[in-house]
Amino acid sequence: MKIKPPCRPFEIFHKLHKNVFLSRSFDKWVWLTILGLIVVIAVLMTFLSKLSPLGSFGKKIHTMRTCSCSGCGLRREIKATKQCRFQDTMTHDCLMDETIGDELDDLSFNNSTWLIGTGFVMQGPDTLPTAPSERFLLFVWWLFVMILTSMYTANLTAHLTLDHASVKITTLEDLLTQKDYSWGLIKDRNLESMMLSHENEDYKRIAEKAEKMTGLDDSIARVKKSEFVFIDDNSIVEYNLRGYCQAKIIKTGKFNNHWAFGIHINSPYEAFINNLLLRYREEGWLTDKYQEWYSTDSKAACSSPLSSQTTFDVPVLTGLFLILGVGTLLSFVGVFMEMLYVAHKDNLRTGSGLTSCLKKRVRSKYLEINEEWFARGTKIRSRSNVISVQENDAALNTHTSAKI
Repeated sequence: MKIKPPCRPFEIFHKLHKNVFLSRSFDKWVWLTILGLIVVIAVLMTFLSKLSPLGSFGKKIHTMRTCSCSGCGLRREIKATKQCRFQDTMTHDCLMDETIGDELDDLSFNNSTWLIGTGFVMQGPDTLPTAPSERFLLFVWWLFVMILTSMYTANLTAHLTLDHASVKITTLEDLLTQKDYSWGLIKDRNLESMMLSHENEDYKRIAEKAEKMTGLDDSIARVKKSEFVFIDDNSIVEYNLRGYCQAKIIKTGKFNNHWAFGIHINSPYEAFINNLLLRYREEGWLTDKYQEWYSTDSKAACSSPLSSQTTFDVPVLTGLFLILGVGTLLSFVGVFMEMLYVAHKDNLRTGSGLTSCLKKRVRSKYLEINEEWFARGTKIRSRSNVISVQENDAALNTHTSAKI
């Protein structure tokens, strides 16, 4: 069942996906999923950088909250006075320095998006995660990208090969406009008569130029041996080429012949044969025989579900997406382990107990989320605030050791 795009942007994307050759390796929903994953993983990378106590942002904020030096103490006083975030407590004499800033948030959403997106072209920025949980998530993402690009490259190569090697004939008329294949049909058969007497001049020319084959075995052998097109009834061609994967059967929909029994006029067997065939058809016997004669194991081997599908869709890539999802969950487990690790180090330094140190870390992280992430209980500093507190800023800038 085909999914109809719900709105015009999706219709435009659908047309682009259909007409742009480089996008055919993946289904359009796979491309949309990849774009969505870039945004999601970038958000998670930024989130882990802030949440992890070993991340760049987390370490700097915790240091400024707990450091006893005069510089960090002064920044805490200014933060309390201005009711702002730590990243707003640093001022600069030069506008250029303010533009560059002191990067508290190295892995911001912009930097994370660039880090995640450039993985598809085997490049990356200078800013890389420092926490093990972030690095593990980035490793899983790079593994995802490596497998995905390998599948894309292999499928794109298959598209190029198939487009180059596949038969370009789709109708009978195409035989007259190509030079790669010769064609033929069995002489003195009903098909030849129908084509020669057809009102379409192209069909007449095809029948006239066709090589006149003497029998079915020679015709099938010629197809398997050389670049040759054999024209005959579909049931005959399909039965004799079943299991032969190097031949392509093209159904033109022209000159369909129906098989029949020839009997004498007013034969006493006419009603019996008609009733018998009707009963076999109703019971499905004819369908069963067709499947028995035409469906073989060798035919199934020619086209597996994956090999016959030249475009990967979302169900085919489910396992790959599952690996990424599991890796993301393990990254959050890593954050918890990092929290235990820093609490253990705090306990070794202060001797106040692992549980107490863990509670302090959790409480500090909660305050950090409220004040530094969502700016709750603070006022974001504007340019007028900067001018009104020049004296405090000047005092702050004298403590070079406090700059992070």
